[in-house]
This record gives sequence, C-alpha cells and structure tokens, in this order.
Amino acid sequence: MKAIVFYGKRDIRYESKWEEPPKPKDDEVTIAISWCGICGSDIEDYQKGGVIPVDKPHPLTGRMAPMIIGHEYVGSIAVLGKNVKNLQIGQKVAIECVRGCKKCYWCKKQEYSLCENMVSIGQQDDGGMAEYLNVPAENCIPIPTDGKEELFLMAEPMAVMVRAMRKGRLKMGETVTVVGAGTIGLCGIAAARIAGAEKIISINHGGVREETALRLGATHSFNSHDAGWMDQFLDVTDGIKSDMVVDTGGNIPAIRLAYDLTKRGGRCVLASVVDADIALPALDIMLGEKEIIGSVAHSHLEEYKWAVQYIADGRFDPEPLITSKVYIEDAVQDGFIKAIQDRSQIKIIVTAKKELLERK
Repeated sequence: MKAIVFYGKRDIRYESKWEEPPKPKDDEVTIAISWCGICGSDIEDYQKGGVIPVDKPHPLTGRMAPMIIGHEYVGSIAVLGKNVKNLQIGQKVAIECVRGCKKCYWCKKQEYSLCENMVSIGQQDDGGMAEYLNVPAENCIPIPTDGKEELFLMAEPMAVMVRAMRKGRLKMGETVTVVGAGTIGLCGIAAARIAGAEKIISINHGGVREETALRLGATHSFNSHDAGWMDQFLDVTDGIKSDMVVDTGGNIPAIRLAYDLTKRGGRCVLASVVDADIALPALDIMLGEKEIIGSVAHSHLEEYKWAVQYIADGRFDPEPLITSKVYIEDAVQDGFIKAIQDRSQIKIIVTAKKELLERK
C-alpha cells in the first residue's frame, strides 16, 4: 500500500509498496484512511527527532522506526474484528490515536494518556498516513455522513485543547490567554470560546494565523514581535494578567512567556511538546500561588468525543485551519517541507485517494 514512512531525523519517505496491516485483532478494526493531518509534532520529529522511537523499541508495541507516521486521521471501517458489534463496514469514523497497556492504575481508570507506556498510534505504532490502519474499535467515533469528512480529523488537535481547558478548570467569564497560534493554539481559541471564556487573548506573530485566531473567537490578539504589546495586554487584563494561560508555542521562551502572563493565583497550562528543562522562579510561584498544570492528549470517552460533537454541531468550524490538501505521493515535499518553509500554512492534510482531491 501507499504510505509515508518515518525512518529517522530528516528522513521521511514515500513508499508505494509498504506492507498492509494484518487482519485486525478481535477488538480492532481496519480503517480505510481518507485523510491524515501533518501535526506540528510530526514536523518536530522530522526536524529534531524525539517522539518516534529510533534506537529502542517502544515497550508496549515493540515498534521503532521505520514506521508509518500520522496521528490525526479520519476514514471508514473496512474490516471488523470478530468481537466488534457496535460498528459497521463502510461507517465513517473519527479515530482517537491514544491507547494504553490496559493493565496499570491509570488504564484501569480509562486515563490512557497517563499510562507510562501510552501509545500514540502514528508515533509509537504505525499511523494513518497510509491507505489502511488497524486501531482499537473503542477508539472509533462515528461521524455524520453528510458533512466534509476531512473536518473531523481536526477533532484530534481540538481534543488536546478541550482537555487543556478542562485540566485548567476554566470557568465561565474568565480571561484566557493562548500563547502560540499553530493548529493547537488556534484550537485553544475555539475551545476557550466554547467553554465560556469572556476575554480570549491570542499571542502570535501576526499574519494569517492572527487573522484565523480572530475568526475562531479571539477577542484580542497581540503580536509578540511588536513594541508595546505587553502594555496593551496589561491594559486589556486590567493590570492583573490572565486567569488562565495555555502554552502551545513548543519552545522554552513560549513556556516562560505563558508563565509571565499568568496572574497571581492563576493557572498556567503546559500543552506543547518541549523535551528540555526550564527554569521558573520558585519564590514567585509560591508567593503568587500560581499553578503549573501539565496536559497531554485526550480520552476517547470525553475530550475526543466532545471535539467530534463540536465539529458536528457547528460550534467549532475547523475549515479555516486547513490550508492545503496533498496527494500522498507528494506529501514529503508538498506537505512536510512546505509546512516548514511556508508560515502561511496552518494544517496540511494528506490523502491516498486521488478522487478526494477532485471534490470541491
């Protein structure tokens, strides 16, 4: 089958004859993938490595590179495992990428994203940038048949931010600031709006991402490269800063900025992948009673299901985030490389079905 395969840092290849997945296990299904998104973490793996195992197999899956990449996907049921009764052949589904060991304390509570051996399907096991993929049936959430199927792959990044808002205990009427305006940050703007924030502030670098942030519900937007933006931020927040700040910037300066924009007694949620240590002022954290909260991934029973519903009922329209659609043969150059070189790109999505590119 056609697939995009991660071999290592700076080494992602299109393969035209990659082996198809085996017959699904009893509680799994085989998905005929329609669309798969290129995530910022995929770009990070391509540029720097770090998430996809290269030198040592993952303890749960036993997998390491080379591996099919891609953890944001949507498709239809092609094959049912023999124990699967609640899905049908041909049914369109959004698929949550997280699974756990099913044995540990956290998995028994169905908090699979907290499993120490958590698997993101597309990072620690073969993913969805291919024609077919095996996934647990419980990870499949049916989607409407009358809408644009590709919109529902955006349930994955949206679910990440729905969880961040939940972990940060966002209350109606509060001020939320989102640092970063990539796909995750823009989904954060929408998630904060849906959750009832009164002021929603986007910190970005201007351009199409700033325009999209405002379109998705930001009440204020500041370009952190502009002189005087901090004074404007303080004016908007009445001098006390933000009740809750979510970092999606993916780097140490962005995390420090998120902390600095958090008010005394406020909550700073770290939701981006940064594999590094960062110095934060312990005394300021203590005297200011600031909370620093980690948030990762999502649950198919809660955040992912909710994200699918928000797209289905129109509360979240992800179409402005999808900036390019490419055929799988061209995904390395017109997907990964383009996403790195062209900052006007937000979400590039990939398909192995040429007919989908011909539809309007």
